[in-house]
Amino acid sequence: MSRIYIIGALVYDIVFHVSDWVAPNQAVHASQVTLSPGGKALNQATAARRLGAEDVRLVGCVGDDFFGAEMLAAMRQEGVNIEQVRRLETSMTSIASIIVKDSLPGFIGAPSASRMINDDHIRQALAGINAGDILLLNFEIPQPLVQFALQLGREAGAITVLNPAPFFTRDAFDGDYFSLVDVIIPNKMEAQLILDCASDNVDELAGGLRRLGIGTIVLTIGEAGSILYQNETRIEQPAFEIAAVDTTGASDAFVGAYCLGISKAWRQRKTLAFAAAAAGMACTRPGTMSSLPTLAEAQALMASRDAGG
Repeated sequence: MSRIYIIGALVYDIVFHVSDWVAPNQAVHASQVTLSPGGKALNQATAARRLGAEDVRLVGCVGDDFFGAEMLAAMRQEGVNIEQVRRLETSMTSIASIIVKDSLPGFIGAPSASRMINDDHIRQALAGINAGDILLLNFEIPQPLVQFALQLGREAGAITVLNPAPFFTRDAFDGDYFSLVDVIIPNKMEAQLILDCASDNVDELAGGLRRLGIGTIVLTIGEAGSILYQNETRIEQPAFEIAAVDTTGASDAFVGAYCLGISKAWRQRKTLAFAAAAAGMACTRPGTMSSLPTLAEAQALMASRDAGG
């Protein structure tokens, strides 16, 4: 099985479930609070490991504080390789407050240590990456570093995967490196921002991404599921019907599961269905890392659909 390298943010999440959004000069009481390690890279690494990946290598930074120690301990327990996670005395661990109303999240982030990753750190972390390994990146690190890592991955013959999230605004977008991306996994809004396009037509968006030089596009469309585009292949994958509690971890569960499928050289249809099942299970529990499913749970959900359940 191929190794999975994941570069990005490690963020301690504080999740508040509320009945109404917070307004200026107004207090809102949470019905539930969840504290857990998070950040896209950490969540995706955890998802891949829980779903069966044997060698997952996390690259990033935390602070020399309580939150950083908790995150490193959690990764050791999950079996994630953290040799390239640096603990910095000069920065506090990144923190995010996540406000969830009606299962939909809003975010307030303080990046801190996660933004301290640099070229030298990435070069050292990827020194041993080989052809056939998977390199997964997201936009929680600055885009010049994303491009730098993609170049190293491409030179080594790795399979490069980009989850272009979080993508706040095109104003800061300078991405001219998509020919280095083998697989991109955006949602519809992220695809629109990349292309500077307001179209809601998913086929048009996929065509625009393909023209940037990307071989495989996996477009996630929320409750409608996902669609994969590769050469002349188009595969629709409906979302699993579940009782959603919190959708915060769904995207990271999907991406981690999809990378697992690549590492095992599964057929695209199986990989897409497995990723959808992992995302569905993540919606059934509150929190981010705490919501990510095991292999048995994702397989059980897939089996329930096959059985007509």
